[in-house]
Amino acid sequence: MSARPDRTTQHVLLLLLGVVTLVVAGSDRYLDYVRAGFRPFLLVAGAVVLAVAVVGLLGRRPASRSGHEHPGPAVGWLLAAPVAVVLVVAPPALGAYSADRLPATPVTVAGSPPPGIGADDPGTDHRTMTLLAYTIWSAQPDTSALADRRVRLVGFVSPREAGGWYLTRLRVNCCAADATALRVAVPDGSAEFAPDQWVEVVGGFTEPVVDPAVGFAQPAVDALWVRRVEAPAETYE
Repeated sequence: MSARPDRTTQHVLLLLLGVVTLVVAGSDRYLDYVRAGFRPFLLVAGAVVLAVAVVGLLGRRPASRSGHEHPGPAVGWLLAAPVAVVLVVAPPALGAYSADRLPATPVTVAGSPPPGIGADDPGTDHRTMTLLAYTIWSAQPDTSALADRRVRLVGFVSPREAGGWYLTRLRVNCCAADATALRVAVPDGSAEFAPDQWVEVVGGFTEPVVDPAVGFAQPAVDALWVRRVEAPAETYE
């Protein structure tokens, strides 16, 4: 029979897991894993796990002399290492490497077109849009709402085999495990911008372009200017 950690080790692992969950949920780090609205659930889950661990540790009794319970192997404590590491070195949000490996699927538009893209941002000559909104508008049979308009898009740079690069954002329904990639081609994008750099692009609508590596048309933007920006606290759309 394979050896397994003893009860004390198991409860300590639960204790660490509860602490890590509460620490991550108590800061913006949780946004690297789940959507913003999931913070209350993480806090509750962390508190429950922590409570179970504390109750288990306080309820432990010394092993009887008859030897009914044997301590698990010391190597069992190594199971705590991955949990503890998250407190010190948190893994980053998914980026260009992950986006490049997610399957690309065309956006299909059904039903009536979405409402207009709205007025320009206050004090500017452009309208900020999410990559999802721009993708949906680009796929409409009637793209007149984007004609003669400047838009501002924010995302990170990811490679494009057909030239230039993609402005990319990952979209999650629940958590990073179900992420899908939203890509807007910047066909004439400058090589000075490297993968994973966050940038904002201000430009005009141009017809979707086909990347032979993908095989179908993808939204594109005619960039007027591009500049580096800090990654937002909530990197997923």
